[in-house]
Amino acid sequence: MNRTMAVAKHDFQIGYLTVFEIVRPFFENSFWCISLGTGLQQGMLCDARTKEPRQFKTLDSAVKALEAIGFEVNRLG
Repeated sequence: MNRTMAVAKHDFQIGYLTVFEIVRPFFENSFWCISLGTGLQQGMLCDARTKEPRQFKTLDSAVKALEAIGFEVNRLG
């Protein structure tokens, strides 16, 4: 299930979101996307207007978005 930032924040607060991945789509090498889920069910963080996967030019900006949702990001890799 794809989520906007507002939905992701809500789902995190109620304990529904437990895992995340910062991924680089196979078809594009210049940006990063965020995958969120419960472990079994994954979906992308999407732009609220376009409903397309949200694109981040840097890992730092992707981490800031994850922290805005509520995740604690201490390491990558």
